[in-house]
Amino acid sequence: GKAPVKDQTVELDSVETRMGKKTVELHHVSKAFGEKKILNDFDYIVLKNQRLGIIGSNGCGKSTLLKMIAGIGQVIPDSGNIEIGETIKIGYFAQEEKHMDDSQRVIDYVKDIAEYITTKDGRISATQLLERFLFTPDMQYAPIGKLSGGEKRRLYLLGVLAENANVLLFDEAGNNLDIPTLTILEDYLNSFTGIVITVSHDRYFLERVVNHITELSRGKLYHYEANYSKYLEL
Repeated sequence: GKAPVKDQTVELDSVETRMGKKTVELHHVSKAFGEKKILNDFDYIVLKNQRLGIIGSNGCGKSTLLKMIAGIGQVIPDSGNIEIGETIKIGYFAQEEKHMDDSQRVIDYVKDIAEYITTKDGRISATQLLERFLFTPDMQYAPIGKLSGGEKRRLYLLGVLAENANVLLFDEAGNNLDIPTLTILEDYLNSFTGIVITVSHDRYFLERVVNHITELSRGKLYHYEANYSKYLEL
């Protein structure tokens, strides 16, 4: 009877248990593009289990902030620093289209990233993840080139989820995914045990997913320990 218990312990090892004390910390971060200040001497520590929604007007720097946290390209603070804990693994769903090999099979795209994905309820296979996000068996064994643009975006999302990250960053997922996919993603995130940080204008997605709102305005960030509807009241 000992072996099954041991196996179960491994299977239920969530991303949260692998997350150390240090998560994502921003210290005196400033960023500007020419005369336009995006952030000005900004401090913030992301807490475990936090579901953070970043909101603000178009062009205010939300995506820039996300890219700096993700360490994407040459987007780095002008001053200050962003510290990422040693146990933190970031998954980043960007607005930009991701290049895919049209000749590769859908199932292999996910399996090349991970054969199994850890969830709160245990591990699921790449096949089960695809099924959960509406990829039928026929679609799974088809080449990526046969997919529609929306289906490719959904597959890109699954690639991010398959990375077994404990911090997930979403840049305007509501603009880039169809309603059925968003609904499944919202349910998936509700059982996700790590940190979620999302930039979004989609009030319904924010309402379903986040428990903390940060508003970016004129280089400053204003924090609300609230979901989106409570933020609107405040």
